[in-house]
Amino acid sequence: QQRMGEATSMEEEWNVEEIEQEKAEEERRAMEDGDLLVTHPKPEMLPRQRQLYIRERARLRAEKLRRKLTGGNWSTKIDGTSNQPFWYNSDTGESIWDKPKVLVEAEADEFAHQKQWNAVPLKPLVHIMGFLLSYPDRMACAPVCRNWCAGANHFSFVRHVLPIEMNPLAMDDSKLDHNHYRSISDALDASLPGDTIELGDGHYWLNDPYLFVNIPLRIIGDENDPSHVVVELSGTIVWKGQGGWMEGVTLRRPRISSNAKALKHTLQIQNGGQFDMFNCVLNNEGSSASVALVSNANSKGKWKKVEIKGGGQQGGGILVEDNGTIEMIKCRIVSNHGDGVTCCDTTFVTLRDCEIEDNAGVGISLMDSSHACIERTRVVRNNGGVMVKRKNCVCDPCIDNVCDLTLAKGQEVVPGFRFVDGVEYFDQYENDADDNQMLES
Repeated sequence: QQRMGEATSMEEEWNVEEIEQEKAEEERRAMEDGDLLVTHPKPEMLPRQRQLYIRERARLRAEKLRRKLTGGNWSTKIDGTSNQPFWYNSDTGESIWDKPKVLVEAEADEFAHQKQWNAVPLKPLVHIMGFLLSYPDRMACAPVCRNWCAGANHFSFVRHVLPIEMNPLAMDDSKLDHNHYRSISDALDASLPGDTIELGDGHYWLNDPYLFVNIPLRIIGDENDPSHVVVELSGTIVWKGQGGWMEGVTLRRPRISSNAKALKHTLQIQNGGQFDMFNCVLNNEGSSASVALVSNANSKGKWKKVEIKGGGQQGGGILVEDNGTIEMIKCRIVSNHGDGVTCCDTTFVTLRDCEIEDNAGVGISLMDSSHACIERTRVVRNNGGVMVKRKNCVCDPCIDNVCDLTLAKGQEVVPGFRFVDGVEYFDQYENDADDNQMLES
């Protein structure tokens, strides 16, 4: 009833017939003035008129789309308040201060036509790079120029692995973005030679007895603090790829499943594999095998700022055998239950600015015609002594190194090492030219 009352009042206020008469009069005046075109088409002409209307509408829409793609609907105007220029879109009425993206891309395209391949815009360049293998194709493209290097190393090619702390998000497929994976194993299965796998801060579990890596890969964690990215490893990572890099990652045994009887290495480089590391921690506490094993001809690694600890009695910290090669710079080999570094079967090891401390066995053990290059390395507080060097082994050069006063029974001081009190050396020694000169004196 209330609505009917309102309708009745509206009819009383507005005279509909009077309004219709005014509209008819207005249309008549418009026709007389030429502002309104009135035609009386014949019925047989209506299909043609309809086709003309559809064609004109399509033309106008295509013209509007063309302006949108080319930036023709943007123009500069002056703001009346600030007297500063801004960009105005005549089709949408949008106003912005910065230059529209479509115009920036158009300028980049024009520049690319002038400078040819060296100036291809990043967006189409990344799209083209997406059809190439990371190695060797994209790596071969990277040195062409700065622009190509940015395209070959674009972040969209990186494979991201979610830590277990983000398990609720990882369980929902709809929430997994492109190149995001639930586990390291899934990322490895999808990886191509030369790909990069990024591990965010958190924990990761690898329960496979052996995780084989047969292609060149890069594994990136937290380059500033490897303790932020922890991989709980139940088995062994076997690296056979002809190139590899890991940075800012901690590999260790899960405490809840540590078994002192297990004979498993944390990392094994074999069959000509190459694996370099920077700022990583390898902890094999809970296994009786060595922390890292480098074996077979052409197997090699270059490690910098890597901490090796927790090795078992059968191998200790690092075991290099069967023509393997390892170079260590500013590394720490500490708290292993066997020898610090063991070389056998014609291997080559380089130690520069390293610390080999608190190991249950010998600091450095050379056997079977092995070759060692030891420079500015500190070997102290190892229960088995500083070094054991068998017949036909070479230690050259061996300079500016430091050992403590405790030697194994019958062991002679190793040339190239100087005695220094362990506690005093630990507190005062800094690896620079002045302190080296002090030790020599």
